[in-house]
Amino acid sequence: MTTGFVDTSTNMVQVVRNAIESYGMGPLRALAQEPVQNSKDAKHSERVRVEYRLLTLQIQDKPCHLLTVTDNGTTGLQGPILTKEEREERGGELEQGENWAAFEGQGYTKKDAQDALGSRGQGKSAFLYHSNPIDASGEPLDRHIMLYDTRLGDGEYRLGIRYAMPADRVKEPPFLDDDARKVLSDKYETGAELTVPLGLAPLEQPGTRVIVPYLSEEAITAIRGRELHRWLQRCWWRAIQVGDLEVIVVDDKDQAETIRVPSWWTNEPWKHHDGRVRVQENVEIGDGLKIKRIVLLYDEDLPEDEIDGYGPQYSGVQLLRGQQWIETLDVHEYVPREYRGGFRGFAEFDRRLERELKKAEQPQHDRFIRRYRFVGSVHNRIEEAVKSFAEEQGWYSGVETRAAPEREREIATEFLTAFSSGGRRRRRGSGDVTLDNDANLTWKCEIKLEFPSERSARVNWGQSIQNVRISVQCEPAYAAPRAEVWLELTREDDPTPTIVSQSQVVELIGGVARTELGDFQIVNGRAGVGKIHAPEPGEYRLRAKVRHNGEQVASATRRLYVEDDPPSSPQPKPHTISVSVQNLSRQGERRINSGDEIGVQVTVTNRSPEDATLQINASLEHQLLADGEVVMLDGAPLGDVPTRQAAVSKRLRVYTSSTQGSLGSEQHIVLPPGRHYLRADLYASGNEEPIAHRNQPVYVEVNPSRNRDRLPFDLEAVEGEGPMPMWELQERSTDEWVLCYPSTYPIYHQLPRLQRHRSKLSGRLSFIAEICANGLLEWSLAPMANSDSSLIEQLKESLPDRIPLDRWESYCERLDGLVAGYGSRRNENHGEYMKRWRLVVADMLEMFEGMD
Repeated sequence: MTTGFVDTSTNMVQVVRNAIESYGMGPLRALAQEPVQNSKDAKHSERVRVEYRLLTLQIQDKPCHLLTVTDNGTTGLQGPILTKEEREERGGELEQGENWAAFEGQGYTKKDAQDALGSRGQGKSAFLYHSNPIDASGEPLDRHIMLYDTRLGDGEYRLGIRYAMPADRVKEPPFLDDDARKVLSDKYETGAELTVPLGLAPLEQPGTRVIVPYLSEEAITAIRGRELHRWLQRCWWRAIQVGDLEVIVVDDKDQAETIRVPSWWTNEPWKHHDGRVRVQENVEIGDGLKIKRIVLLYDEDLPEDEIDGYGPQYSGVQLLRGQQWIETLDVHEYVPREYRGGFRGFAEFDRRLERELKKAEQPQHDRFIRRYRFVGSVHNRIEEAVKSFAEEQGWYSGVETRAAPEREREIATEFLTAFSSGGRRRRRGSGDVTLDNDANLTWKCEIKLEFPSERSARVNWGQSIQNVRISVQCEPAYAAPRAEVWLELTREDDPTPTIVSQSQVVELIGGVARTELGDFQIVNGRAGVGKIHAPEPGEYRLRAKVRHNGEQVASATRRLYVEDDPPSSPQPKPHTISVSVQNLSRQGERRINSGDEIGVQVTVTNRSPEDATLQINASLEHQLLADGEVVMLDGAPLGDVPTRQAAVSKRLRVYTSSTQGSLGSEQHIVLPPGRHYLRADLYASGNEEPIAHRNQPVYVEVNPSRNRDRLPFDLEAVEGEGPMPMWELQERSTDEWVLCYPSTYPIYHQLPRLQRHRSKLSGRLSFIAEICANGLLEWSLAPMANSDSSLIEQLKESLPDRIPLDRWESYCERLDGLVAGYGSRRNENHGEYMKRWRLVVADMLEMFEGMD
């Protein structure tokens, strides 16, 4: 048992998690932000120095990682050591300078302080959150622990311990002087339960050190991979620049790195007539309050420097209070996508305005609450400056946006709902369909065969495709004892099928059936047993179909080229990943409530003719779903359909507290309310850098910013002078997209407005449908820059009502062809890529017209 601890009634484990997981940009920003803020608040010299150090120690022949965060140039944790009773007698109110009592207390306030932001426990929570102790058998404990030692100016030495288990336990009294140094030099034991290896030298200068034992994997990875360094730079570059602060990170190989000012702000370019920079100073916002300066910069050679999966950090205007980054004002409305990578900005405020803004600051120090006085005025003045800068750069021409007419918004919603959200049948990958009348059944189908050449789907007359076999799978197993299977052949320009093998009933054993069909010779003469009649050269599709209870439930396709070479398409993205998170309890809902079951899937695609051995890392917040999972994919012969494999496929029950989670026997995950991320990275063998990655938001007990039938974007009309593009897709903020079109566009302007009884592809409605099709393709292909095909797969998930399955599959194949040519729009195959794009748009419009 632990000794020398005083319990409180607080469930500190939950307090810590609630505090840190409420950070909009995640726990690592909290770890970069809060410790340094504490040190700056205790400043006692011209410069505060903060060192983050990762240590790898041994305990019972196993590694134990510690993080120490040490400051000097500070007062240390000064002030009297107050007991729990003494703090309570004061009603939680402390004097200025009583830092030790404040650090050990919870929910205190400071007398005569302007606010109580420092009282809310964010600093200590940032440390505790990243401590994940394990027991002797290596199992995680539902605990958090931290140690903190301080050397005061008069030489007094103190060592305190805080242990959340889940009660909030603080050691009273702390270790003092020689007793403190003795524990630090060896280890600390809470009793039989937990041992913390230390072996640390005592502090030699006044200051404070916080020790986080059993450091979380997230923090270890962030230090070794330099993500923590990037968060520290974002938060503190300005304080480092003015000389108030020095921050150093030392990894477990004793490699030290000093956090530097970003290259674009080095030497304060706004003071040196730098042509890239525009600055406005002493901008009044009312009541004599001023924005000290607004600095904007554009450099076309600057690479984008954003940490994926979070809101803007540098790509916007950073708002700095007390030389600390609080939030980044999103200015995407004025800075087009192609220029955002090179755009940077920041604003800082005079002392009076800083005091006002501090009152409007979130407890997490990561956002100003707009409803507070002056915050809206600050945003408006900065946006005016950005607008002026954008006009000067030629990016913005003073255009105004308005809601599109009601009928046009209706047709856009109808179109986008049909092609990007749930229909009566759900697809979950190639050849996988679930029907409403069997809502709990998932069917999969696959064709395996061997071409005459391993690298090409070409087959000449007289040659054979060999070892043709069809596999069928139904989940859950044993739910369907049998199904019908048959094989068809169609030509690219003639969809009428020719039966290759007659329908046969297959028995599913354990939910799986395989049918061996043998070899088939391709002939231009009469078909017979073991022969396929292909009378003309060109592209053909071999399609296996599965029927259950009288309805087709799945199919799979392979392409072959008879007496013809497949088109030689470049493969700039030969390997891609796609991820999906589906609410299985409430189909189509992106919001996940406590108790809902979710399906998580990460799929890998190989579009190259070479066999591939790849690795997947995937996690949903703290829960590891795949750690170096090996994925082996056959090559896709040139012209054939790509090969795919589900590398991760899990069903998890989501709970918002560990108490609820312990009630269920199924696999579950505990996620507090808020936005979380499914993260997946794909690695080639021997490569340290991922070749593809994806961060997918998961919304628990909160509504996503967009949830109307899962529409990817809104529709807006743009009014302005001068020529404008027919349509433009803009990302206004994270997960918020808008498709804009000019109401002055000549073709749109000449098309008639029609009444509701007319066809939905008549007049201006045809214009809207066409730009929606193009906008949807641009939206879905944008993540392909990171080899992420998730949004393309999302387009193929839903089979709208009244669309035949074969027709939909043809459209999906064209989408695959578009993905295969991604990147060729910038080389000699640009024409072929655009032809594929136009064919997909034509497919969408033709199907949409047929939905009447």
